[in-house]
Amino acid sequence: MRHTVPRNGRAGIGRVLTIGLVVVILIVVALGATVLMGKGWIFPQHHTVSITNGRITPLSTNNKYDYYEFSVPTGARGASIQGSFAASGGSGNGIIVMVMDSTNFNNWVNRGIANTYYNGVKETAGTISASLPSGESFYLVYAYASTVPSSENVTTSVNLTYTN
Repeated sequence: MRHTVPRNGRAGIGRVLTIGLVVVILIVVALGATVLMGKGWIFPQHHTVSITNGRITPLSTNNKYDYYEFSVPTGARGASIQGSFAASGGSGNGIIVMVMDSTNFNNWVNRGIANTYYNGVKETAGTISASLPSGESFYLVYAYASTVPSSENVTTSVNLTYTN
């Protein structure tokens, strides 16, 4: 069987254009998948960030609370804070643990009305758990119930977890 190729070479140009189009489509798909994976849309990335882990010792008798500032990244999904604490020493030992955003933390520091994402009761040990919105700054607060907080020791471990 004999094949003939047209003299003007058009059959070859059509094949080259088809292959070129397929290559361009594959490049666009690969780049799009890379961008989506980087944003966590195809393969979500789970993050665990330690906010505090260890012993808190108040610096002075004037220090009625300690706090840790942390942020939930914009676009984070399923953000939550979890942890535990234990207080010992001091007179009337026990602490109140709270989690609040920056506006409410400033209100609380200035003795105003403050809303919290987590608000414990005075206790010597407990767990912390709260869901948090993304794109905001928060404060994890340990308020001392002792009249001499410098003699009170708190051991705590708290993590922030989220997916992006």
